[in-house]
Amino acid sequence: MVVIEKVNKRLGNKLRRLRVGEGKTQEELARLLGISTSSIGMYEIGTRVPSDKVKKQYSLYFDKTVDEIFF
Repeated sequence: MVVIEKVNKRLGNKLRRLRVGEGKTQEELARLLGISTSSIGMYEIGTRVPSDKVKKQYSLYFDKTVDEIFF
């Protein structure tokens, strides 16, 4: 596995832990963030990285900085 894949997988696991910690399903979080459920799933398995706009939405929802979540 190349380095970028490992980083994306680690990020995906972190996003999943945040969501589960809030007791939200992928569907619920997708609705709250105004994105598709499939996008949430792809972020969580590490096949896709959120855009800057979506990163900001995550940070606002989870009351953390973008850096705390994504870096």
